[in-house]
Amino acid sequence: MGVSNSSEIVQSAVDKMSIAFDLPDTDSVIAPEQRLQEVRMLLVQRIIGLLNTNPEKLMAILYRIDVSEAAVNEVFGTAFPPDVPELLADLIIERQLAKAETRRHHSSS
Repeated sequence: MGVSNSSEIVQSAVDKMSIAFDLPDTDSVIAPEQRLQEVRMLLVQRIIGLLNTNPEKLMAILYRIDVSEAAVNEVFGTAFPPDVPELLADLIIERQLAKAETRRHHSSS
């Protein structure tokens, strides 16, 4: 996969996560890996807020963006509470990157 493809996939995933979690815009000039780290940090903060104020909304978003229910349940059932937001953010990013890759693959076929 070329750099531009990787960049496009990251951008698509970042856009979808930003919309789903109402995240502030990230700097599109920085490298894809740095953007993912920035989005991950924003996601973790947003997840912490939702866990504390509206866990039902968090679960609804996870369902809507098609994060594996089994994976989410495993995080809640086995992780230490301080690790939950970061693990959920990783699941969200992983799923959004996979969906972006699938969209790119099907649009170029």
